[in-house]
Amino acid sequence: MSNELVAKLRGENRPGTDLDVSRKAADEIERLEHELERYRSALELIRDHPFEQTNSPRLTDQLWHFVRWSKATARNALERGGENGKGGSRTE
Repeated sequence: MSNELVAKLRGENRPGTDLDVSRKAADEIERLEHELERYRSALELIRDHPFEQTNSPRLTDQLWHFVRWSKATARNALERGGENGKGGSRTE
């Protein structure tokens, strides 16, 4: 998905770039991609359960927890990106 971006972040040697920040960003991208793959696999397993099981209140609660957690994680990542002045496409 973002292997090119990770390689670019790890290999940046331009003047004025903080290599430590670039490497941390690359590490964070890789960590998030692994975590995303883990959740995709979990959702595929859930999808494969019979219909009766997917309507259980416990599973519904778990899915909503996952949705809230995903939104909070994305929000925190965006906020952290803005703190160090390298927020990507954000304009200030």
